[in-house]
Amino acid sequence: MRSPWLRVEWSVFVLLVGSYAFFWHSRDWNTASRLILTYAMADRGTVCLDGLDRQTGDIALFQGHYYCDKLPGFSLLAMAPYRLARAVVGFPAHPLKSAAKDYWPADYWVTLGTSGLFTAMTAVLLVRLARDLGCLPRRAALVGLAYGLATPAFVYATLAYGHQLSAFALTASFYLLYKRGTGRDAARLVAAGFLAAYAAVTELQVGPASAILGLYFLVQCLRWRRGPDALACFAIGAAVPSLILLAYNMLAFGSPWEMGYFHHATARFAKVHNRQNPLGLRMPDPTLVVPLLWGEYRGLLFYAPILVLAFPGWLVLAARRRFDMAAVSLAIAAAVFVVNLSYPEWTGGWSTGPRLLVPLLPFAMIPVAAVLAGRGRWSCLAAWLATALAIAGGVLILLFQGVGARIPQDVDAPLRAIVWPLWTGRAAPPTWWTGQRFTASVVALLARDWEVRLRASRQAIQFLPLVVAQFLAIVAIYWTTREGSPGPGSALLDLGVDEKQKSGRSDQDA
Repeated sequence: MRSPWLRVEWSVFVLLVGSYAFFWHSRDWNTASRLILTYAMADRGTVCLDGLDRQTGDIALFQGHYYCDKLPGFSLLAMAPYRLARAVVGFPAHPLKSAAKDYWPADYWVTLGTSGLFTAMTAVLLVRLARDLGCLPRRAALVGLAYGLATPAFVYATLAYGHQLSAFALTASFYLLYKRGTGRDAARLVAAGFLAAYAAVTELQVGPASAILGLYFLVQCLRWRRGPDALACFAIGAAVPSLILLAYNMLAFGSPWEMGYFHHATARFAKVHNRQNPLGLRMPDPTLVVPLLWGEYRGLLFYAPILVLAFPGWLVLAARRRFDMAAVSLAIAAAVFVVNLSYPEWTGGWSTGPRLLVPLLPFAMIPVAAVLAGRGRWSCLAAWLATALAIAGGVLILLFQGVGARIPQDVDAPLRAIVWPLWTGRAAPPTWWTGQRFTASVVALLARDWEVRLRASRQAIQFLPLVVAQFLAIVAIYWTTREGSPGPGSALLDLGVDEKQKSGRSDQDA
């Protein structure tokens, strides 16, 4: 049974990484702030950004020197793909005192090696969780591919934000805590603690989600599902990223308790983030619930329509007595949502969809997998519906990807006002646009002269090779996957038998 599942996981992983590698988006202030910290640490062994400060206005100023205003989790991890790219491709060190440019070659490889790689790995974890819930291989692949291609995760897998890295860390930590009794428990708990804490070291706003994972672990301990040494293992793992953050703050700002958020160099950012309130949070605004859930502006269900199935999915998880999975996934999704409700810049600035809700996407896909589990009539109908919703979401996200993926927050109808007119060639790029009408792609880079000669209405053809490759890969996954290899939850979920009976029948089938 193992071989078909490995084939599914690798197929999903390769397809997603290949899709992300197709795009090379231009820089903005937000991405540049993380990237230049990576270059400073890897090239010069310093966290000081003097000489790189002209490349972004999203930066901290402390005692006459420039530093990154973001937490260092993304930049620290990005040093590995950057150094690898420098060694393989031969990039020179990132230049000092250079003006900002839209495209730096190193940015492409760093982004793919962090945001892209970890988004694909998150999708693989979702395939595994779908299997545990009883999904057949094709439906488990649908869960992973829908997450990676039919939600805003696709966009942020191609941008150097911290969302996808923190989403992976949270999902992987939950997976390690959920999968008990598989051997090497001490190492798994250390890793789970490390990942839960590293998510918050990457993005401070997911701290409540990290705390929920810690609470989930404590509940396991109180119910005697963990050994007496479990608490120490988890704590050791969680302490490492925390110490890394304190050491970074000490190096940059002279105190472990100082942060870049306290020293914004740009006045409009300093009005939101400060020492008293690093994230700038306020009381949740209930009037934002509807625009964050639905609508062309920042609606989660508009940009990820497959998540409509998450709401019945949580009920299905509870009905099947998967209380821990239902409670943790719902709690983390709710925590990320409430933080967004409480943030003055709730729109996420220049973005595709609700950018600040991206870390909850994997946890909203878990109940979607529950709806697709089993072999009954209803799960079959749900699979067809999920496929249709995934196709709709995938088309929409690709339209945004093609034109750079970042639409300003003052555009009330991004699809109708900006994205679709640019795709059809009926409108010229607005005055605030950077770069060409379409974002840089592999095809555009390999055949630049050919692209320039195309009429404006036909330049979108450069994305046809990606769509064709994705379609052929998905067909190959479908036809080469044997549906007779169900996950442990298996088809008997639809019959409502107890867990012990289901486990025995699954072994017999195997």
